[in-house]
Amino acid sequence: MPPRKKKTRIFLYLKVFVPVIAITLIAAVGYTAYAVNAITKSNRSLLSIKDFPKKLPDNWGKVVSFTWKEVQISGASGALNGWVFIRGAGLPGIIITHGLGNSRADMMDLGYRLWERGYNVLVYDLRAHGESTNLVTTLGASEKKDLAAAVEFFKTFRIPSPKGGEVQLIDPNKIGLYGVNVGAYASLMVGGENDSVKAVVADMPYDSVREFAHLRARELFGLDNFITNGLLDIGLQINQGGIYDTGSVRSQAANYQSKGKSVAVIIAENTSKNLQKAAMEVMLALGPSVCERIDIPKSRNIPLAGKDADLYNERVCSFFAQRGFPVTPLPDAASPPAAPPAGTPPAAGKEADGKGTGQ
Repeated sequence: MPPRKKKTRIFLYLKVFVPVIAITLIAAVGYTAYAVNAITKSNRSLLSIKDFPKKLPDNWGKVVSFTWKEVQISGASGALNGWVFIRGAGLPGIIITHGLGNSRADMMDLGYRLWERGYNVLVYDLRAHGESTNLVTTLGASEKKDLAAAVEFFKTFRIPSPKGGEVQLIDPNKIGLYGVNVGAYASLMVGGENDSVKAVVADMPYDSVREFAHLRARELFGLDNFITNGLLDIGLQINQGGIYDTGSVRSQAANYQSKGKSVAVIIAENTSKNLQKAAMEVMLALGPSVCERIDIPKSRNIPLAGKDADLYNERVCSFFAQRGFPVTPLPDAASPPAAPPAGTPPAAGKEADGKGTGQ
């Protein structure tokens, strides 16, 4: 072939393929940036303390004085705002971690029901949710470290003693964790690593941050293949500064099995088949000696109220009472407690430092 024709053909190839490659690269970068932004956006809903009566259970009880304290936890993500519901010194403690797009306010009724059963409860806002700092979620990577900090905070939290001085609020060897999706992953990871944690309830958990990112991409964009997932992995690795791959729940199975911990995995009908499959795989990885399955109509990935909330809360409370830390029921728990006056803020009793509603 004459040199001139060969050069002409090469030029034509370059003229066609270079623009195609450039367009492909631009599309890949554009998809990656868009997907990372969409998947890590929390859709924060800022709720002030005045809004919380809308989230309270119908029977806001007065069985005993409801004592609470607003707190700030110093976590890996900065300041995490929360409440401690104080039931009594030396009793077990349960930490509630909400899910993606929610806030501690959405967990108020569950926290109250656990408090009513005789537990001290810590409920807090995840990073980029509620009143906590940061702008994006890391789908469990930083949230796992934040929950570990919350466990240490709760273990050392002290209240005034009737005899003077202060006493430790919770039994540091009787801590339970509860979480939804991101909170469920964080709870299972911390539960496996921390010997103080004896029981975990995980609502629609997943095995790893990577898996959840791929599930989110499938739900948001309908994409689930090695190319788009690979681009997403690269984007999240860059976006999260190298903390993207933070371990799997599977890797904690031996800790749960050898240390006699108890887990309940909630499988909800109102979630996608892919999310249900991910939760069931977590349950199977932990093994039947550790993990039991709770089937329920609706997950706490959406706010629940009325009968849905009552059914859900009862299943969670029963698990902690039977497999976690049995506690003495309140004297007249069988009688329905009185409802509060309209507009009563969450401190129907008193804040622990004696300042009333905490507003």
